[in-house]
Amino acid sequence: MHVLVTPMRSRGVPMDVKARRRYPAIRGNVLVSSTICKELGRASNIARVEVGMPLDPDPLPPLLDATLAGMAVTGFVLSGIEYIDGCAYAQSWWCRLE
Repeated sequence: MHVLVTPMRSRGVPMDVKARRRYPAIRGNVLVSSTICKELGRASNIARVEVGMPLDPDPLPPLLDATLAGMAVTGFVLSGIEYIDGCAYAQSWWCRLE
């Protein structure tokens, strides 16, 4: 699904509303699939944001154990866990239509 994505946390710490609004939204396709996750050692719903060509790097770390936390008419929030430098952090993505 082609949407604008804004992370709602920075290394697990919630961003305030002003910081989220200043963050440049990432335009891309949000893909969610159930796959074996090496970090968790089991199957997990993994969300990714794809921009550009398939071999281009993803702009955000994958969201592990992704769940739909909320949905409205113009967008939705995915919540889960992201790994950065070997550390796990809580993360949520605010996804909305352009």
